[in-house]
Formats: sequence, structure tokens, C-alpha cells
Amino acid sequence: MQSRWFWKSWSLDYRVIGYILGTVLIFSILFLWFGYGKGAESVLSWNTYHQQETIETVSHSFDVGNFELSIPIESYLTFEYFNGSTIQPNTTASYIFLVGTVLCSLIILCVITTLERFWYFVGMGLFILFMVSLRLEVLQLFGLTGRIVPIIILTAFILPAFYFNILRPSTAFLLRFIIFLLLTVITGFIIHFFSGVDYPFLHLAVTAYVPGLILTLIFILMVAHEIPASFVYITSSGTSSSKSLRHFSIISVVYMVNLVFAYMHEAKLINWDFLYINFYLLLTISAVLGIWGFRHRETLYDNIVKFNPFGAYFIVALASITFLTGGLLLGNHNDPAIRIVRSAIIFSHIGYGAIFLIYIVSNFIVMMAENLNAWKVLYKPTRMPYFTFRFAGLIATMAFVFYSNWRDLVYHGVSGFYNHLGDLYEIIDKPILAEAYYQQGRRYGFQNNRSNYALAKIEAQKNNVAKAHNHYELANDKRPTPFSLVNDANLVMLEGRTFESISAFLEALKKFPGNGIIENNLGYAYSKIHKLDSAIFFFDAARSYKQSKQAAETNILGLIGQEYLPIQADSLVRQFDTHEALTLSNALAVARLQQQPFDYPVNLFASKKLDLASATLLNNYLVHSLTKLDTTTLHRIHELVTDSVNLDYQEALKASLAQAYYYQNNVTRALSIMSELAYLSQIMQGKFNYIAGLWALEQGCPELALQSFDYAVQFDYKDARLYNAIALAEARYLPEARVAADSLLLHKNENIREIGRQLKRVLTASSIDDLNDLEKYQFCRYRIGVSDTVLFERLVNTILDNDLKVSSLLEMAERQFDMTHTKTAIRYLTQTSGLPVQDKELVEKQKHIELLILASRGDVNALTNRLNEGVEFDKKQELEKILYQALVSEAKGDTLAARKNYTLLANYNPFFEEGTIAAARYFKAHSQNDMKAYSILAEAVQLNNTSYRLWIAYAAEAARVGFDVYAASAIEEAEKLKVRK
Repeated sequence: MQSRWFWKSWSLDYRVIGYILGTVLIFSILFLWFGYGKGAESVLSWNTYHQQETIETVSHSFDVGNFELSIPIESYLTFEYFNGSTIQPNTTASYIFLVGTVLCSLIILCVITTLERFWYFVGMGLFILFMVSLRLEVLQLFGLTGRIVPIIILTAFILPAFYFNILRPSTAFLLRFIIFLLLTVITGFIIHFFSGVDYPFLHLAVTAYVPGLILTLIFILMVAHEIPASFVYITSSGTSSSKSLRHFSIISVVYMVNLVFAYMHEAKLINWDFLYINFYLLLTISAVLGIWGFRHRETLYDNIVKFNPFGAYFIVALASITFLTGGLLLGNHNDPAIRIVRSAIIFSHIGYGAIFLIYIVSNFIVMMAENLNAWKVLYKPTRMPYFTFRFAGLIATMAFVFYSNWRDLVYHGVSGFYNHLGDLYEIIDKPILAEAYYQQGRRYGFQNNRSNYALAKIEAQKNNVAKAHNHYELANDKRPTPFSLVNDANLVMLEGRTFESISAFLEALKKFPGNGIIENNLGYAYSKIHKLDSAIFFFDAARSYKQSKQAAETNILGLIGQEYLPIQADSLVRQFDTHEALTLSNALAVARLQQQPFDYPVNLFASKKLDLASATLLNNYLVHSLTKLDTTTLHRIHELVTDSVNLDYQEALKASLAQAYYYQNNVTRALSIMSELAYLSQIMQGKFNYIAGLWALEQGCPELALQSFDYAVQFDYKDARLYNAIALAEARYLPEARVAADSLLLHKNENIREIGRQLKRVLTASSIDDLNDLEKYQFCRYRIGVSDTVLFERLVNTILDNDLKVSSLLEMAERQFDMTHTKTAIRYLTQTSGLPVQDKELVEKQKHIELLILASRGDVNALTNRLNEGVEFDKKQELEKILYQALVSEAKGDTLAARKNYTLLANYNPFFEEGTIAAARYFKAHSQNDMKAYSILAEAVQLNNTSYRLWIAYAAEAARVGFDVYAASAIEEAEKLKVRK
């Protein structure tokens, strides 16, 4: 047991250093395995890209005459796919490598100072070579580029080393280590504060690459035979061993055959479904066994150094440097350099392993056949000397090297160095130099993944697609990664070659089966060609992996919306059990598109700063919940959207927010927001003006609608030309309306051409005798003014269709009421009584006109009686209901309720003239602010400047407060309107 736990016999100070070194070795091994486990993800990550599709639905519809118009509103379906990021050099791995290598080098230097004179000078020569290879001159210490400062630093280490070995050999090892450590700390301090380059320690990590790689190769050759040696120990060291030779032979043959298979698989000679030996596991086992193996062959080098403790320090430090170097290469995915290490591992283990078996057979076959313990004399050969084994093993290893084209391996080492340099200059932010070094790396390691991937990303950023493809193909030829395969396929897909991209993704999935990222992107590619079964299959497969689960679920819902699949969105989300913003936003879009309820909790206010996901969720929630939003929630959403930190998403969100305000009957706020968007937007002016124009038409203000439609027509947005023609007719700009109707005759849509023909016939008709009932109705609406009651009555009596007849009478009653001809309005309203109609909405419209007339006359009792008869109010008529409630509350003396309702009427909708005028009347009598009533009316006529009743009310109020000029001007505007109406 003492030989197994050899450090227990050491003195305390030696054990402390041994424990430190042991910890470093364990950390180094974990460092390598961590880099191996991370793979390319050490320097690459998956960027999520989003493809959004606009889903237009109808906010609501309304009638203008006999035309039904729809107001569009937009939700967004989002598809997610992944793309490999640009390389982010793993500086942490570089710093760990540098610190660990320096620490282990100090231990080795301390060991060198304990050697006999000859070996001391040999060791110091190698140490000087190591220091020179670090090229300290590149750090430009104190602004000097020559070798003066590096020579001074080197001298600072050589002098104490000479002192410890020649003048004071009795100096304690721990003291030597502390002194060298202090010198290193001082050197590090100088480098940090007086270096003339950025990131000086990263420069050192790059220059330490070459010595680190060389020491790694030396160590691999030193321990390559340790596993077969352990077979000797296992089969022959037991006290009751039997059939040692047979057991050793079987284990060794199985081991060597597995090594050969691993080599053939690495060389692409076979591709069997077989569990191959992991090269890093091979190295790890060999390294650990090598510590005890190095002790076991102490007799071969005890004339240089004793194993306890200095030989142990040396082998553990060298092993640590090996694993630190491996961790650096794996942690930065430097695949050309990794290839050298992997080749060295397999070549040396086969070469030295085979020769070691010959060594065993030559020296100990008889002992093992007689079941004697060959382990005890393993390094005391009788026939084949140990040196011969070493030399022959080196020859066998080099045979593999030359067979595998040694120049190629050397070039890969150079390529790995240039990759590190490229990373360094990428960090320093010198992209031109970085690209140049990556080009050098590609030139020496022609098909290495690292250089070609970096160059492909650079070319893709320059939009040099062909060159990017070429680099990706080179990167994927020998050592592909999911990142390079996916990026190449994505590039093909972005070029519009979707079928080719599908083939590329399928090929990638063959190389990396079960990769959720590839499956998600493949499903997305299938969705682009509407191959639903395949898309759903791969999206569902991608859900099995944490990294791609959220994207796959988002894409499934996106596909449902895109293809209008009849699936209940909230049930599917509940099955997914997710609260991811994009998944929920897609579900809301599907629910809106398919007019489904959505019963699933949504947190809109998780963060004050919006991103694409939360902004899309907020938009789709607004669109889906238009009918259910309360004023408190709407206010919170408004504050969130208008926050300056969310400027990037304000345009789209404000458009939906304006729709929400409009649905709440807050027309003033809605038009204000939409007008602001139309003014500021560079691209969407057509859309925003189009919606504002439709709102103005719905509010009965075609003149305002024309201002918006004029811009929408310029942008040729949707059906703006049609609605512009209707608005011109509604505004009674007859010459312009005729021209617009003529333009509709050239439209490619037959329905719109028919509307154009109909409008033109009505607008140009010189006789009413040849018109049908619908055309007579339109003639009344567009051609007959409020003063031409004789012609109207003659024409309306010729309409046979009761629905059209009642519509004409009710519309004329409204127009007469708007011009303050209340008695005439009542007369036409009365004529509708007793006429049977098919459209029940006409009956309700009749009731509402009557209620407005009663409200304008202040007949609260009659108004209350009519309300008690059961008049229906939909969402659009909510302000009417509020007006009647305000009048009743005022009559009852409930000033609190009255003030609340009149405040809403004063601010929400100036196109509801009766509500605005009533609010002004109330505040004139009940507000301490004498100008409040004037302000209400003044703001109303600013937006609704085509209302005769508003101008008359404003003129009276302006005269009351002494603004006679404004009052006169208002009267003039009213008279102009009276002539045109």
C-alpha cells in the first residue's frame, strides 16, 4: 500500500506541494473534459432568428350607405429558427491554460534546480528555449520592441536558479517555488501595466501554444504504453494468479483490436455502428497510470532525479500541461490542432502498444507462462532493452505519421497557431488582421472547420454568398459541426432554394441524429413549402430537447396559424405547459384568426423593457382582446408602449393600441395616435392613413377621411382608391367623385369595377326615372341636399323596397337633425313608422335617432320612458348610453355621476356632436373654470371641422367668453357647410 500511496512518506512541505500539483492535475483533466463536452459550443452559440408573418384580420365592420367597410388589424405569427453565431474566442480557457502552464513550468524549473550539474544545464537550456518560445518581445514592454526586456526577465529567473543549484543547493524546495512564484507575479504585474499591446496575457497564451503542444506530444509518447503495462500488473501481480499469459494475451489483443478499429474510424476507413474507444479517455487513463508507471521505472532515470518527490512533481506537472493544452484546444474548438493531439494519441498507443507487447514477449513470456510476477521486473529486461522498446515504439509511431502525410499534420499545427492569432485580433477588434490570419489558418489546414467557419461568417456578413458557401463546404467536409452544417443550409434557404436546404438539413441530421436544432430548422424549411406532415413531425421531435423546445412549440402554433388548421389554441398551449412569450403570442394570433376564446394566463408586464417576443405578445394580446380590455389595463399598456426604452417597437404597438382606444370609443386618442404614426412613419404611411380614413368615414366625417385617403392612394394601399371614391361621394364633391368613379372602372377587381359603374351611374344621372331602388337610395344620399326636401320626398316615395325607403328617410332625418332642423327631422322619422322592414337594425336605428332628438331637446322624462322600453346599445353606441345616463343623473341631482359621464363625453369623441355639446353645456353651468366649456368645443371643432351643429355651438360659446372674431369666423364656417350639405 505504501508504494501505491507513495506521497504519504513525504515530508509535510513536499506533501503540500504535491497536493497542490494533484489538484492542478485533477482540474486540468476536468478542464479538458469540459472542453470536450462543450465541443464547438465553447466558442459558438445558437442565435435565434425570427421570421414574422403578418396576419390581417378584421377589427370590425361598419356600413356607409349600402357599402360594408372593414377596418383591418394585424397580428403577427412568428417562426423561430437557429443560426450559428460568430466565433466568440474562449478567453477563459486561454487564461486558465496560461496560468496553469506557468504554474507547472515553475514546478519543473524548481525540479531542474535540484538536478546534478550536467542535467541542470540541460534542463536550464530547455527552460531557456521554453521562455524564448514565449516571444516576450511581442508584448512591447515599456514601449521596447527588441529583446532587451525579455533577456532581463529571463536573467531574473536564471540567476536564482543558478544560485539554488550551484551556490545554495540546500535551499528548501518550497522556498525555491515561492521565490520563483514571486518573480512570476512581479513579471505579470509589469506585463499588465507596462505592455504596449492590448490583452498582453492573451498574446502570451497564443505564444505558449507551440511549447504547450510540443510538451503535450512528448507526454503522450511517454505514457502511450501504460495501459498494456497495467495489463501486466493486473494479470501477474496477484499472489494466486494463474494463466497469466493467457489472460494478458486476451486482454492485450482485445485492446489492440479496439485501437485499430478506433484508428480506422478516425481515418474514415470504416463507419460501423460500433462503440469506439474515446481518445481522451485513452489519454486520461494513460496519464493517471503513467504517474505510477513513472515511479515503477525509477531505476531507469534515478541517476538524473529521484521519483520521491521531484520525479513525481515533474510527471504530474507535465501531465497537467498536457491536459491544459488539450483543454485550450478543445475549449476554443481549434480542430486542426486537436487533430494533431488525437493523431498523436492513437498513433502512439498503437505504435508503442504493439512494440510493448513485443517487449513483453521477448523478456517475460516465460515468466508469465509460469505464472510468475513479471510486474516486479517489468523494467529490468533480459533480452530486449527498454531503450530498444522506446526507439522501436517511436519508429512505429512515426510510421503512422508518415503514412498519414506528416506534412499535413505539421501544417495543421501551424493552422492551429494562426487560428489562435485570428481569435486574438478578433478580440482586439482588428477584423482585417483577424481575417488575414484565418486565411492563413485555412491555407495550412485546408479543410479545417475553425478557419473556414470564421471566414464563412465574415463572407456572409459581406453578402458574398458564394464564398461563404465555399468556406462552409470546406468546413463540413472532414470535421463538420452542427453549427457549420446548419449555417450552410440556412444560407441556401435564404437564397430561396428551399428544397436544396431541406436536403442539406437532412444530411446534417444524418451526421448528428437527434439534434433538436437541426430538427427545428428542418421543420421550418418544410413549413415554407407547406409540407405540413413533415414540418409537424420534425417540430414535435425538436420539442424533446431543451434547447429547441420553445422554438419548436412556437413554430407548431405558427404553422397552425399559417395553414389555418382547426385546433384550439389555448388547449394546445396548456398541453405544452409553457409561458414563453412567442409561443403565447402565436397562440393568441391563432385564436384571433379562428375567432376562438383564449383562456390561459398571460403576463404582459413581466418587464418594462420590451424585446421582440414580449412586444409581439403585447400586440397579439391587444388584437385578440379588443372587446375585453378595460381602461386600467389599456392605460398600463399605453405607459409601457410609450416608454422611451421601447422605441424600437412603438410603431407597430401604437397602431394596435390606437385600435384598442377606438374600440373603447376614445376616438380622439385613437386618431391622435394614428395621425402621429402616419406623420412619422417612412414606410407605413399608406397603412396608417388608410385606417384613419376608414375611422373618419365611420364617424360620418368624409372630408377628414379624404385627407387620409389622399396619402393612402399615393401609396396605392389596398382598396384606398375605392374608399376615396366613396368618401368623395359622401362629402358631395361630385365632380371629383365622378373622376374617382371613372378610375375604378380600370381596376383589376371585377367587384370594384362594378361599384365604379354603379357610382358613376348615380353621380352622372340626369333623370331619376330610370334608376332602380338601390340607385334611388344612393341618389338621395349623394345628390340631394338637406334643403331640397321636395325632390327628396318625390323620389323617396318611388322607392318600392321598404328597407331602402326607411334607410333614406332615417338618413335624411339625421342630416336634418345635424343642421338643427329638428322639426323636419321628426317629420321624416315619423314617416318610417308603420313601414315593415326586413333589416331589424333599421328599427334600432330609428329608436336611437329618436333618443338623440329627445336628448337634444332636454326632455328627460320622455327619454327615460323610451329607455325603459328596452333600447339595445352595442359597443359603438356606448357614448350615447353614457349621454343619456348623464342627463338622467343631472336631472336627479347626482352631480358626481353626471360629472364623470360628461367628462368622458367631452374628451372621447368630437364626432358624437350631441355628447360634446351636452358636456359643454354642463360644464358651462357647473365648472368653476369659465373657459372649460369653450375649450371643449374649441378642441372638438379642431378635429371635427365639418359639423354644422358644433360650429354653431362653438360660435355661441366664443361670443359668450368675448371671442367675437372667433365667433364670427365660426358662423362663416357653419354657413359654408349649410350650403354644401
